[in-house]
Amino acid sequence: MAWTEKNRSGTYRGMFRDEHGKRRSAGTYDKEKTALGKAQAAEDDARTRKPRESLTWLEWRQRWVGTRNVEASTLGRDNTRIANHVAPKWDGVKLEDISRPAVQAWVRDLSRAKADGGAGLSPSTVRKTVGVFSASLKAAMREGLIDANPCTALEYPAIPPSPERWLSTAEADALRDVLADQYLFTFELLLGTGARWGEACGIHWDDVDLSRKTVTLRWSWERREHYFKAPKTGRTRTVPIGDKLAALLTERLDRDGLGEPPKVDYRGGSRPLYGVVLRTATGTPPNGTSFAHGLTAAGNAAFTGSGVNRKRVGNVRPHDLRHSYASKLVQSGVPLDTVSKLMGHSSVLVTQRYASAGESQWDAVRGVLG
Repeated sequence: MAWTEKNRSGTYRGMFRDEHGKRRSAGTYDKEKTALGKAQAAEDDARTRKPRESLTWLEWRQRWVGTRNVEASTLGRDNTRIANHVAPKWDGVKLEDISRPAVQAWVRDLSRAKADGGAGLSPSTVRKTVGVFSASLKAAMREGLIDANPCTALEYPAIPPSPERWLSTAEADALRDVLADQYLFTFELLLGTGARWGEACGIHWDDVDLSRKTVTLRWSWERREHYFKAPKTGRTRTVPIGDKLAALLTERLDRDGLGEPPKVDYRGGSRPLYGVVLRTATGTPPNGTSFAHGLTAAGNAAFTGSGVNRKRVGNVRPHDLRHSYASKLVQSGVPLDTVSKLMGHSSVLVTQRYASAGESQWDAVRGVLG
């Protein structure tokens, strides 16, 4: 039965209980009779409303997964996290019984295993795993199955700092001396454009302007599902290239020709006229694993300096060449906002990680200080 509550201001709040027995407000009104009438109408509507479905998380996820609009690679990774970490914990639990304290305890369990030296999850993976679970509950909330998402306001383990790795000029030269010949062009393309691996694989000859010495990054190769999509931020960008890379591209074009675009899907745009710059015998982009292994081997075989100053270059990942591109620009005095645009970052705040590369200018500061 509906009722009213008088406020200090002299107004009245109409109150009722919904179909689940929870207290609800029908609003605040100047007259008690109006507030009571509104509350009674709201209660009558709630009592005649179709009862909310009571689903387990398993029943809900079977409905939810098929409706997700995410990249195939993201879906694959998320499904693995669900199978390994989310489903064993939550499949048998009713949606309405999933509480914030229970989710917080689960976060601690996932983190504690790692902290205690077990085969647990890293702080980053904990966040990604809970993120998938949270997305499912947010969707359940939109469907009216729950009132709120219990994955909000959680405490997560701190992610330890991970310093960026970028190559000095000496290290890059040392790598060139020992890198297998079949990987040299790929090395120079990544180092000379700052492209992500998928973006480098998405460069078609349509995107190369040798007269202006520019490369346009408009496609990214989805290596698992074999299709082209827009770059990570969804925006096309054009980057200038140096004389060395322009000469290597000219040599490559003279040797291999323009070629034909791969017979795969181009999602979000028209099929280019010509083939990709990095291509296998079948015309598709190469597998990045082979290049990554070759780069690792070169890093372990390359040294800089001599005598007591001789140092191994060490492990180098393909993505480190992107970091090296950015750091070299910053060290040369290129403004961070310009570097951000060339890198295709979503914000200059992302580019801020390279600010420390500007410490190469500290000798000038020391000269001023005396």
